[in-house]
Order: sequence, then structure tokens, then C-alpha cells
Amino acid sequence: MAALSFPRLVWFLCLFLGFFCSLPLLGICDDTESDRQALLCFKSRLSAPAGVLPSWSNTSVEFCDWHGITCSATSPRHVVALDLESQGISGIIAPFIANLTWLARLQLSNNSFSGGVPSELGLLSRLTNLNLSMNTLEGTIPPQLSACSQLQVLGLWKNSLRGEIPPGLSQCKRLQEIDLSNNKLQGGIPPAFGDLPELHILVLAYNMLTGNIPPSLGSRRHLTYVDLGRNFLGGVIPEFLANSSSLQVLRLMSNGLTGKLPKALLNTLSLGAICLQQNSFVGSIPSVTITSSPIKHLDLGYNKLSGRIPSSLGNLSSLVLLRLTSNHLVGSIPESLGYIPTLQMLSLSVNNLSGTVPPSIFNMSSLIGLAITRTSLFGRLPINIGYTIPNIQDLILSVNSFDGSIPASLLKAYHLQSLELSSNRFTGFIPFFGSLPNLEEVDLGHNKLEADDWGFISSLSNCSRLAILALDGNNLKGKLPSSIGNLSNSLETLWLNSNKISGPIPLEIGNLKSLSSLYMGDNLLTGNVPPTIWKLHNLVDLSLAQNRLSGQIP
Repeated sequence: MAALSFPRLVWFLCLFLGFFCSLPLLGICDDTESDRQALLCFKSRLSAPAGVLPSWSNTSVEFCDWHGITCSATSPRHVVALDLESQGISGIIAPFIANLTWLARLQLSNNSFSGGVPSELGLLSRLTNLNLSMNTLEGTIPPQLSACSQLQVLGLWKNSLRGEIPPGLSQCKRLQEIDLSNNKLQGGIPPAFGDLPELHILVLAYNMLTGNIPPSLGSRRHLTYVDLGRNFLGGVIPEFLANSSSLQVLRLMSNGLTGKLPKALLNTLSLGAICLQQNSFVGSIPSVTITSSPIKHLDLGYNKLSGRIPSSLGNLSSLVLLRLTSNHLVGSIPESLGYIPTLQMLSLSVNNLSGTVPPSIFNMSSLIGLAITRTSLFGRLPINIGYTIPNIQDLILSVNSFDGSIPASLLKAYHLQSLELSSNRFTGFIPFFGSLPNLEEVDLGHNKLEADDWGFISSLSNCSRLAILALDGNNLKGKLPSSIGNLSNSLETLWLNSNKISGPIPLEIGNLKSLSSLYMGDNLLTGNVPPTIWKLHNLVDLSLAQNRLSGQIP
């Protein structure tokens, strides 16, 4: 078939179409009748829910009125678009579709098409938009697609395609969008992709691509969105890409990229999102020299960056998220970060930071999430913290050297969902958190906190979403109250081990039906193991060791 000329090949397909579908050959390739027969043969290989393709009937002559079909306005009318997105269709994409020689748009995304991508699609010389994404297609991307010289949009994402990206696709000079993400593609990125003159969007994420990023990528003035994340790419960020004046989103996370961060990257006048986490970048974070930056999302976490956090990052006045987690950064936290008026998420965890947290950080009314764990920070939380960060949802300050009491003003932070203050030096009584209706996790383990009269347990019964309560390794004394059985039905984790709790385990603990992890070891508990524990059918981890309990575990 490869040696046949284009007209002879189309005629051969017509003959094959008629034979396979058991339709009369007469008239199949006459004018618009070939479109109708091609559609019927395409349908013959499909299974669709009732009501999707009833209009596609052999008795219906007016195929331009069929569901999902758009025809040309002038006579003779031909099919120019086939749109069957999200119709619950299964089956294969039959090669007969190549008989729709006027087809410009083929939209079959979000169905259950299986088999391969037909190489015959390369015969559709007028095709501008091909979207077969979100199906279960297998095999390789046919190199014959490079013959679609008018192709502007190529969407094959979220399938099970294998093999290499055909280098010949770079011959489709009108390509504006390429999305081949969420497949099993291997090999390198075709170097000539960087030279596509009209390319706006390139998404190749979630594959198994190797090699370097094409050096010329970013050299064209239309490129706005690049996502090459979660592959096995190496090398450095190309100079053209770092200096692009049109690029708005750059996602290169979870690769093996190395080298220093280009200085131009943080001094961009176009980029709004930079995602470089989980690579092997080294060196210091470049200084920001511009005063009006469009960057809203900057993620440099899980690299090998060193040196101090530049105070000039405070010049990123549009920043919403800043994540520098798990690097080798040293020194103190710049006070300037606290003056970014739009900042909502700040994560500086797992670095070698020291000193105290600047007061400006705890005065950011825009802050939703603050994560600074596993550093050498010390000091006390501000007394009025619940008023100064009123929108906080996740306050994560574990494994530091904070001391003093937990401020009662946190009870005014009504949006709080996760409070993690474990492995610090907090003292005093555990606050009554019952006024926080959205609370899902409380981890105060390994501090020096006290229970007072255990009233905080009764208070927590108002927190209906509470799933994790970790109070292990503190200075809790006295008997557990029966109100422990009134805790949230959502509670999955309850850690009370390594305290000085005495007396019996309340029978009411059997009310916590969702409990999967219960640690109560290393206390002064006495009496029998309550038989109500057998009601905890989801229980996977149970620790009662180093107590004075008797009897048998049911």
C-alpha cells in the first residue's frame, strides 16, 4: 500500500470499505455518498449508549444532520468535522475514516476507544484538529501523521501509547498545540519541535522521555506553555527557554535536570508559573532585580540549592505560592517575604535555616498555608497569631525548637484544618480546639504539654472532621475521660503513647468506629483491656505495651 499514489490508495480504501462492511460498492466513492458510507463503516466498529448514534442510520440519507457531524456550507456538502467527545463510545477507530477527505476536525476525546491510532489518518490533508485524548489507545504514534500539513492541534494525552515521538511531526509547520502527556512514550523530544514557528503549547508530561530539552525550544515568539514534567530528562534549562519573552508557564518538575538556575528565569516579564521541583539543580537562588514581576507560582523544592534565601524574593509582588522545601539553604528567613501582599502558600521545610521567624511572616493576612518543618528555628508563636493570620488552613511547624505555650488566639483561626506542632518544646495546657469546625488534623506530639482536667477532649468532640489526633510523648497525666468516645466518627488515628496517663481505658473508646491506628503504650494504664475494642473493625495498628493492663485482647 505504501507504493500506491494518493488517488489509488483512496480508491483502494473505498473498495476495502465496501467489502468489509458488506455494503454495495456502487456509488461508494461517488461524490458525497462516500462520506455517508465511511461514517456507517466507522459506526459499525463502535458500541455506544442508547441515544448517542440513533441518527446514524443506513436509511437516513441526510448524514449532515447526524449527531456530531458538521458539513461544509456549500454544495456538494462534505463532512468537515466529527465531534463525539464524552459520549461513552467504545470500539476501534476504523481506517475508513480516511475516506472523509474533507475532514478538518476529528474530536473523539474522553471515550473508551481502544486499539491503535490509524496510520490512514495521514491521508487527511485538510485535518487541522485531531483530539483522541482520554481513551485507551495503544501502539505507537503513526509517523504518517506528519503528512497532515494543515494540522494545528494534536491531542493524544491520557492513553497508553508507546514508542518514540515521530520526528516527522516537526514537518507540520502549522502546529500550535501538542499534548502527548500521560502516555508511555520513550526516547527523546524531537529537536525540531523547538523550531515550529507557530507552536503555542507543548505538553509531554508523564511519559518516560529521556535526553535533553531541545536547545532551540523557546526561540519562537509564540510559545506560551511548556510542560515536560515527570519524565527522565537531563541536562540544563536551555538559554532560549529561560529568556523567552512569551512563555507564561514552565513546568519541568520531576526530571533529572542539573546545573544552576538561569538568572533570567526569576527576572522574567512574562512567566507566571515556574515549577522546577524534584530535580538536581545546584548553586544559589538568583536575585530578583525587577520590581514588577508576574510570577505567581514558584516551586524550587526538592533540589540541591544552597546559600541563603535572597531577600530580593520579596520583589515578587504577585507571588501566591513559594516552595523551597528540601534543599540545602542556610541562614535566616528574609523578613521581606512577609511583605508579599498576595502570598498564600509558603513552604521552607527541610533546610538548614536558623534564627527566629520574622514577625512579618506571622502578620500575613493572605496566608493559607505555612510549612516550616525540620529546621533549626526557635522562638515563640505570637500571642495574637490567630488574628494576624486569620485565613490560615495549614499551620505546619513540626521538628523545630519553638517553645512557650500554644496561643489561645489560634481558636479564632476558624479556617484551620491542619495543626502540626510536633517535636518542639511547647509547654502549658492543650487549648480547647472545639471552636474550629474545619479541623482535620492535630499533631502536638513530643512536646511538654499537659492535659489539665482533660476538658480539651470534650471540646474536640465538636470537630466533626477530625481524623488525626496525635498527643504522644507529652506530659499528660490522670485518667482518660469517657468523653473520648464522643470524638469524631471520622477519627482514624489516636496516639496517646509515651505519656503518664493512668487508670482504665474507657469502654467508650469502642465508639470510634473509623479508628485504624491506636497507640496507648508506655503509660500507667491499669485494669482489663475493654471488650469494646472488638467493635473497632477498621483497627490495623494497636499498641498497649508497657502498661499494667490485664486480661486478653478480644
